[in-house]
Amino acid sequence: MTFNRPDVPQRWRASTVTVLLALLLLVRTAPAGTTETIFFYNPESSVDNFAALKTEFDDYLSGQGAYSFQPFSERSTFESMLAGNAQGVYLLSSWHYRQLNAKTPLEAMLVGVAKGELQQRKILSSKDLSNISALPGSTIAGAGSEDYLRSQLQQMLGAEYEGLLPKIKLLSVPKDLDALMAVGFGVATAAISSESSLNKLAIINPKQHAQLKTLASGEKSFLLIAAIAKPQKDKEASLLKVIESMQAQPAGEKNLKMLGLDGWKRTDTLDASLSKQLRLP
Repeated sequence: MTFNRPDVPQRWRASTVTVLLALLLLVRTAPAGTTETIFFYNPESSVDNFAALKTEFDDYLSGQGAYSFQPFSERSTFESMLAGNAQGVYLLSSWHYRQLNAKTPLEAMLVGVAKGELQQRKILSSKDLSNISALPGSTIAGAGSEDYLRSQLQQMLGAEYEGLLPKIKLLSVPKDLDALMAVGFGVATAAISSESSLNKLAIINPKQHAQLKTLASGEKSFLLIAAIAKPQKDKEASLLKVIESMQAQPAGEKNLKMLGLDGWKRTDTLDASLSKQLRLP
C-alpha cells in the first residue's frame, strides 16, 4: 500500500528517494577498513569495555589526523576482516601474531613496553595443589579466550603431561587478578597469570599471595605487537608514527594504560636475540 501526501511535491519525493538510494549504495560499497584504521584484538586482553576503549582511542586519534580505532572481541571476526582487507595497523598478541602469519604475512613494527619490560611469562599457580600430576578434574582460571588459555596450558604441561589437558576445565575471566582471586575464593583450583600480576597480588593481598605455589611456567613472549601486512609497509608509516608517539602525550599515555602498556619500542632497535624471536621459521 502506498501513501501520497498531497502537501509534498512529487519532485521532492523523487529527489528524496534518489538521495536515499545513493546513501545506501555508499554504505554497501564502503570498505570495512582503511589504511587509516588501527585494528585491535588481543586474547590476553583484560579489556572488559570495548565501547569505552573505542571512544577513548577515537577521541585521541581524531586529534592526530584522519585515523580511527576498531577493537574486536571475537577472534573469528577479526581474522575474517584481516583476510578480506589487509590494510591498516594491527595490534595483537605475540601468540596470535605467530598464528596469523601462516595465513596473512604480517611484519611486526612495534612491541609494547610495560614497566620497562618487553616480554612476560605466564605462571600456573595453585593454593591447594602441590604438583602438575594433581591437575585432573581441576578448574583453571585465566584471562583471555579459551583457545588461548588452552595453548598456554599445553605449553606449560609439555609432552610429559599433555594427556592431562582433556581432564581440566578452563574458566575464562576478564583479568589476571580475577583468576588469582578465583583461586583464593575456591572458585578455581589454579590460575594462569603473568608474573607482573602475581607481583601486584603480593602488594594488594600478601596473605593470599603467600598461599600460592608455582606449578609450572611458560616461555617468555612479547607484550602487544603493532604489525602491518607486508605489502602495506610504506603506506602505514604515518599511522605507525602516531602510535609510537602516544607515550609522549598525556592523553596518549592514558590510552596506552587501557592496553596495559607504558609505551612502544621499534622492532628495528631490538637486540638481535629479541629480533630473532619475531622472525618466524
